[in-house]
Parts: sequence; structure tokens; C-alpha cells
Amino acid sequence: MKNFSSSGIRFSGDSIKSCVCFIDLVDSTKNTITMDNLEHIRIYYSKFINSISKIVKSYGGRVIKNIGDCLLLHFPKTSDNKNEESFREAIECALKILDSRYSINQELSKQHLPPFSYRISMDFGVLDLALVGDYSQVDLFGSTINFCSKINSSSSIPNEIIIGDNFYRILNSFSNITTNYSFINNGECKITETFGYSTYGIKKVNKLSLDDDINNLYPLRKKMLGSSTQNFMETQSKEDSSLRKGHNNKRIILVDDEKDILFTYESFLMDYGYDIITFTDSAHALNYIKDLSNFDNLLVTLDIRMKDLNGFQLHQQIKSIDPTIKILFITALDILDELIIIVPGLSKEQIMRKPIDKKEFTNTVKKLLK
Repeated sequence: MKNFSSSGIRFSGDSIKSCVCFIDLVDSTKNTITMDNLEHIRIYYSKFINSISKIVKSYGGRVIKNIGDCLLLHFPKTSDNKNEESFREAIECALKILDSRYSINQELSKQHLPPFSYRISMDFGVLDLALVGDYSQVDLFGSTINFCSKINSSSSIPNEIIIGDNFYRILNSFSNITTNYSFINNGECKITETFGYSTYGIKKVNKLSLDDDINNLYPLRKKMLGSSTQNFMETQSKEDSSLRKGHNNKRIILVDDEKDILFTYESFLMDYGYDIITFTDSAHALNYIKDLSNFDNLLVTLDIRMKDLNGFQLHQQIKSIDPTIKILFITALDILDELIIIVPGLSKEQIMRKPIDKKEFTNTVKKLLK
């Protein structure tokens, strides 16, 4: 061992390869600053650390340290990158942590404490080892941890699992894992000004029923996201209202960055008994679709010119989630022939020009959802 510090930390040339995970408690500072009772603050953070530590231990993981309101953990058995079961356990651990929020948040609510919301990032790579304190505790350092931390801090939507490209490549090599879990390309995380690192969302195939998705996940998520995502909450409120009508099982997601246009589309369809949800933010629409577990009888209408994700990008992401999701482009651009060439599998019936005719629009929707 080579001693690099006289204040209680000792590095070595030793390293391992392993899966690491960051779990960040979202908005904890904002939540605790309003607490005038120190005991409530202790309960809040203790519940966070202890509940997650218990789950991590049950899946063979280890909590390495807590960095403010963030926990760093790793899964030692993944050092064997051929051990498929160890990687499945790591994924299931992260999913279990998300699932456990519901019962934990009920307990917090009884004590008049704010609910937990997490950002979870995972990656795989080389970890440098060090001993800290009295040299009896292991700590981990290195670029893999830095990347995983960067992925975590760049994630804008809580309560999802985001993985780095190295972890994705290993998971993608196991046939059972690719059968039981779906991966959504989230684009690149900017590590430096010149270097981007591919990231992916992950969810379990058919993990939740549609009723569970709507009735359990979104009411909690809506409360946790806060005022900075007011648009997203408004669309979820519309979602609850439309689903209560329950006229049929055919669902339509309308995406356009102009509210007036969305209002027009929705008014055209309101008498047909569809479950209709509208989004002016394409990224929020994508995150909503990611969380669905049932894609039957689902139609998404897309504008092309939108901020964040344009219609082409959103189409590609949606089809990577489930290729059976039906798409209808509605655009002011006169590019019908170009669209058919650019977008594989697209037909003329899936493209409409603005301004749209009500009868033509409703008939097109009927045909696509029949």
C-alpha cells in the first residue's frame, strides 16, 4: 500500500471492475429547510438511508458512503462480468428501491413529512480502491464513479433508472436480461465540453398493469415533481380526468408545443370516448410513454417543429420503446414525400397537413385505432 495522505486515507494500485450506483434524494434541502423540528429532519434522513441500505443488502450490494443526500453503492458480485444473475440482481435492487417509495411515503405522510423522490444512475467500469478512517473501511474512486455521478446530476426527471453505456453494453449481452427489461436511448450526457457519454433508461417489461401505472405511479409523481414542472402536472390532471371517463380502451397522446392547437385536436375527439392526454413538452410526453406498461390501442400525434425533442427524434424514441405504438404526424411543412423516405414504415395515411379538417382528422384516427 502506498500512503498518499496522513489524514486517514490510503490509496493503492489495486482496482476492481464492478457496477456502481448513485441514489440521490431529490429536493431534500428544500424539504428539510421548512422543518422547524430537528427530530423530523433526523427521521427524514434516517428513513432514507436505512430503508435503502436494507434493500441494497438484500440484493448483495454494499453502501459505500453517503455524500450529502446521495448514497454511493456497488455490487461486488458484478466483478465477474459473465455472471448474469449478479447483474439482474443489481437491476432488481434499483427497481425495488423505486417500488418501495410508495409504502415509505405513506409512512412519511402519517408523520407529516414530505415524500421521497429519487434520481438513480448506474454504470459499470474500473473502480480504484482506498482505505479510509482507521483503514478498516473501503472507499471507491475513479472515472466510472465520476461518470455515474455526472449521469445522476444531469437527469431531469426523478424516479427513473438511468444507466451508462458501459453498463448497457454488458446488460445487452445477456439474452434473458434483454427479454425481461427494455432499454430506451436517452441520448448523450455531456461529461465535458467535447465529450458526450451515451445513457439509457431501463424498465422491467410488463412490470405494472396499466391501472397500476395510472392510479399509483402518476398521482405520487405529480406531487413530487414540484412547481418547476407545472406543465407536466397539468397534463397528468387531464390524464386522471380522461381515464375516469373510461369509455373505451383506446388512448391518444397529443403532442404539440402550441396549447391552442392541442385544444382544437382534443375538442375534435372529445365525443368519441377516447382517453386523451395532451403535452406541450415533447420530453414530458416521452417520459410519460416510457412509464406505460401497456401499449395496446395507443396512438401518438406528433408535430415536427418542437423544442427539446423534435417530431423525428420523438418518433424514433417512441418506436424504440414499442414498435406497435401508432404514430400520426401533423405538420405545417409540405414534406409528405420526404417524410415517407426519412421515416421507415411510415405511410401517407400517417401524415396530415395543418390546418386539419375535423372530419378527415377523426376518420384518420378511427382507421389507425381500429
